[in-house]
Amino acid sequence: MEFPEFISFTVTNACNLRCRMCGQWSEEGYVLNRTVDTRTRMRLADWKRLVDEIAAHKIRFILVRGGEPFMYRGIMELLNYIHGKGIALSVDSNGMFVDKFADELVRISNMHITFSVDGPEEVHDRIRGIKGSFRKIKDNIALLNDLEAKTGGRISKSICFTISGFNYKCLGEMPDVARSMSIRSINIVPYYYFPEQAGKIYEEELKTNFNSTAFSWKGFHHDESGVDFDTFREEHAKYLAGLDGIENFPFLPLTEDEYRKWFEDVVTPVGVTRCLNVENLIDIQPSGEANFCVDFPDYSIGNVRESTIEELWDGERSARFRNYRREKPLSVCHRCGAKYIAELKE
Repeated sequence: MEFPEFISFTVTNACNLRCRMCGQWSEEGYVLNRTVDTRTRMRLADWKRLVDEIAAHKIRFILVRGGEPFMYRGIMELLNYIHGKGIALSVDSNGMFVDKFADELVRISNMHITFSVDGPEEVHDRIRGIKGSFRKIKDNIALLNDLEAKTGGRISKSICFTISGFNYKCLGEMPDVARSMSIRSINIVPYYYFPEQAGKIYEEELKTNFNSTAFSWKGFHHDESGVDFDTFREEHAKYLAGLDGIENFPFLPLTEDEYRKWFEDVVTPVGVTRCLNVENLIDIQPSGEANFCVDFPDYSIGNVRESTIEELWDGERSARFRNYRREKPLSVCHRCGAKYIAELKE
């Protein structure tokens, strides 16, 4: 196998928010409930060593994520180091700490920041669990824009709206929310949910085929989606009609019928069944464990504190999982959007 084309650094599992649909920090989240050891064991020097290895290959960008990545103590030194190697940056953030690093972020500029926004102010704050979180993101984006105007720097920005039972009734308002933040691109993604039966099937799949435990699905445990499809359809039509120049970024490009299946029939695969992640993507967790899926990191192909990315990528554990996944999806793959990461093109 060639070196992976897509690299994700999950630099920390720490987060200051408790979003109601989050697999890590919601009431049943696997980090909140300490389902597994999610402590940060990767030192800054470890991340830099990986950057040095990655820089020797043709990589479009490194995705930096969490948790909340700006809670990682060495975040700016790491971002500067990646930038210094000529590698573009993509950062997923809740936007709450951007003001602390705004000057340096604008100086680097060679990056895209995706801000998670769950709706207009009242809805967003309720889902995030902190009053004033919407206003904080909006003010921080305005700060970046002001600094860009003064310095000539440029950071690409977008909003990610996770469609769930907690906010789908305000989907139609999101183009105006984006405009109010001076954002010109929105990515809408349906949230993951798994009833007990689907989760148990996944546990058995990993145990039987890979002698591995499955913990991530528990953070997305819901018996139903909580989304009334007819109402969603009306809101989705309103959303599309209201874009008017706002980009509807097609990260997970579902048809209306596929949305219906996603929200009403949890056991039926939706969208593509193949997963190019096993061919093109590697994610590194805060512990150093490497995997193929940023959202379901249960199966580890090894630890980068003990091996290089290339050794893990070409190792026996990778080959075993890769060959299995080429043949059929795992049960959680039926409601996973992470597999679309490796579908992204220039």
